[in-house]
Amino acid sequence: MRRTILLATLLLAACGRGGGTPDVSVSDAWVREARSGSTAAYLTIANSGDGDDRLISVTVPAPAQASLHSTTTEDGITRMRPLPDGLPVPAGETVTLRPAGTHVMIMGVSTPLEPGGTLPLTLRFERSGERQVAAEVRPAAAAAMHH
Repeated sequence: MRRTILLATLLLAACGRGGGTPDVSVSDAWVREARSGSTAAYLTIANSGDGDDRLISVTVPAPAQASLHSTTTEDGITRMRPLPDGLPVPAGETVTLRPAGTHVMIMGVSTPLEPGGTLPLTLRFERSGERQVAAEVRPAAAAAMHH
């Protein structure tokens, strides 16, 4: 019986959580300039730990709202879909949010986001808690060529 419990415990530890502790860092956060309405933010998340994590939400200053989205193109049709379950950040991997891919959709921008400025983002991870980053505002034309 003891051996069965030990085996079950080891199997549970090996599944689901990547087995260890995540070590998440965020870099190259930027957002496209916007006068008002909506825009998108992009960034790179590196998990150098030995445990999986998940980006579960992103918030921006009110009244704007942010949500995670993915963009896919199939048969010439581009679709943007929300990621209600968040974005996996596996142990030992880097996840890059970029134009025409996974991104942070920002809606309800009421104050112009001018190139050279910043927009504070609060990223909430399932296991690593919150990370505050300042996303650099880049001109729309330059942002399109950046990645």
